[in-house]
Amino acid sequence: MREFYKIVRSATKEQRQTLAKLTDSKFGDAPDTLCNHIRYLRAGSIGQLFWNDSWKQVVTDVADQVGIDWTETLGDRRWHDLEAREIETAVVAKLFQKMLEQLSPEQQQKLAMEMQKGKDDPDFEPLLLAGSVMTIAKMSGFGVYLLASTVLGSLSQALGIMLPFTIYLGMSQTIALLLGPVGWAALAGGILFSINQPSWHRLTLAVVYASVLRYSASGKVKTASAFRADRM
Repeated sequence: MREFYKIVRSATKEQRQTLAKLTDSKFGDAPDTLCNHIRYLRAGSIGQLFWNDSWKQVVTDVADQVGIDWTETLGDRRWHDLEAREIETAVVAKLFQKMLEQLSPEQQQKLAMEMQKGKDDPDFEPLLLAGSVMTIAKMSGFGVYLLASTVLGSLSQALGIMLPFTIYLGMSQTIALLLGPVGWAALAGGILFSINQPSWHRLTLAVVYASVLRYSASGKVKTASAFRADRM
């Protein structure tokens, strides 16, 4: 779990608090505590004492749960050649496509158009609507950040978790309110149906949020002040 520890240790206090809320960590948001909580979510009360796999393995288990296409993800490589970050992105892209499947064509277009507002790439919107999971997963860091933020907003709202405004950095704030509370629940319905154990819900949120943290830490997304200035 050293990789996950590095991610959360580099995060801000507010970001760790958000992660603790998303994963329902009841013992705080310290990096060690969050690592132990991931072990608990994956292996249970007793199993966590003996479970010592990597963050990459956690992400892989979540990827299996959401049903990513491993043949497409691996290409000519083996699992050991993949980075955890790549599998996280594949999970985000798969969840995003599952979200789109729950929407009407008009709603899909509206969502894609709102996300396009945060991108200068003219091919971004058609890519969202027609691209394969791996094509989407190979977008720029900011594009992946938009996907991860949108997926996270959908999953968290479907679970009744309200996130701070800063989680939506770099994307149109109207995405969070696009379909209203009922619409968000419907949007995430197909995802939650396939992740029907509370631990998998929380682990999936952790994987998606880890992707958000990676790209926000990389400097490839806008700062809060820059985003607010753009919207004024």
